[in-house]
Amino acid sequence: MDITIVSVGKLKEKYLKKGIEEYTKRLGAYTKIKVVEVPDEKAPENLSEAEMVQVKDKEGERILAKIPEQAYVFALAI
Repeated sequence: MDITIVSVGKLKEKYLKKGIEEYTKRLGAYTKIKVVEVPDEKAPENLSEAEMVQVKDKEGERILAKIPEQAYVFALAI
């Protein structure tokens, strides 16, 4: 089984980067794992509801483009 983790935007927090590296290393002993970061959509601070939907749609398209066919998908939000 291969695991692909797709996230939106770059991680900025050092502790999160280190944690992901550690768990990727641990899981790598049992399965093939890769982490893919897709760029986040640039948007102004105050978005209307319609603009927010557009931003989410564009980011969603980027995520879907990285998901392999026949994959099981688990969505997590932080």
